[in-house]
Amino acid sequence: MTSSPPVPTVDAATQQRRRLALAATLAGLHVRTALVPPHATRRRQRLQVCGAARVLTALGVRVRVVPPAIPWPRTGGRLLLDRQTPGWLGDLALVTAVPRTTVGWAAVCRRVLPGVAAEPTGGHPDSAICPVSLTYRTDAGPLGRAPRDVQEIVALRGLVVEVHLLQAVDASPVMAA
Repeated sequence: MTSSPPVPTVDAATQQRRRLALAATLAGLHVRTALVPPHATRRRQRLQVCGAARVLTALGVRVRVVPPAIPWPRTGGRLLLDRQTPGWLGDLALVTAVPRTTVGWAAVCRRVLPGVAAEPTGGHPDSAICPVSLTYRTDAGPLGRAPRDVQEIVALRGLVVEVHLLQAVDASPVMAA
């Protein structure tokens, strides 16, 4: 029977620093959210992306985006995840990596950053399907599953969420010839 290599962890002091940094980041995000007018859509979207990035940084998580060979359409498309729900950590990575014009981006933001809601600009849900796949790895290699909670996330050393933006698929109806 083979066993998987041990998952690298950080010491208790680093875990505590990450939890404190997370609390401070969430408090700062709450204050900044209160200062942005509800009708300032672009400012709210920027706050969402930057807020998600700050949360990931506080947790000690990096995001690596693997772009598709052919770029996604500029006008959006519909986001399609390879799994039902990527969880809190995956959602944070999606907010930072997926274009905000993609239909479905705002729903991910509402799940992960409630109270900072802003709708995406543009995007036609029938123009293309934009599939995304998430993988997780540490310094020791790929993880078999996503970390489940904050305690597990702050304990991991070298955690990277890989966001694979797969090639967009045309969703427009095929015209009969």
